[in-house]
Amino acid sequence: MMKFEKMENGSLRCFLTQDDLEQNGIELDDFFANTPNAREFLEKLIRIAEDEVGYKATGNMMSIQAAIMSEDEIVLTFSESHVSGAEILEHIRNMFGASAARKQSAELVDVKEEVLKEAGGQARDKDAAEYTYLLTFVSFSNVRKFCRILPVSKAAKSRLYYLDQKKQYFLWADLNRSSKKYVYEFVTASMEYAKSIEQDSMRSGFLEEHAQVIVKHKALQTLAKL
Repeated sequence: MMKFEKMENGSLRCFLTQDDLEQNGIELDDFFANTPNAREFLEKLIRIAEDEVGYKATGNMMSIQAAIMSEDEIVLTFSESHVSGAEILEHIRNMFGASAARKQSAELVDVKEEVLKEAGGQARDKDAAEYTYLLTFVSFSNVRKFCRILPVSKAAKSRLYYLDQKKQYFLWADLNRSSKKYVYEFVTASMEYAKSIEQDSMRSGFLEEHAQVIVKHKALQTLAKL
């Protein structure tokens, strides 16, 4: 069931599940195609939030951040902005696209061409990889900044790879034993510092074979101290 949270900075956070989308007649394809259904659904969320948590929309354009927490958890954060409605839907399509692994062979949204597509083998167990992510960074500086702003999580498992073929860094993280709050902060921070984020399926196996391992254990904790 969808839940709403009004933030101190005036933003609105909406927690959705796949069931919420289905009950409202919305599919992820609606966001990809920029359909009237997608726009009407976003407007509906604002109206519900006004009743449930007293959120007051000013009438200004809203920007939206979409965080994919897991296969069945989506978090939308609404903030006032001056961007166009087309840009808002484009951002949502990009974020949902990063989670479309279950429908499109886990193809990366932002990492194009052949990188990581050579990965083979069988997919991992769905539950075991529910909160396992693979982030792509264009520079080591961005990786370090990302790790520094995160809270400490002793439960998180992580590795850092460098793929010389594309001159990119890849941070693998298993957050299945971390708190939901940490997972949300991890995904949200990735929007600012990472080039892309996806739920890991079998791509880390490709990196193990073809990429250089920069930090083999506790990469998040190690880089946060640099």
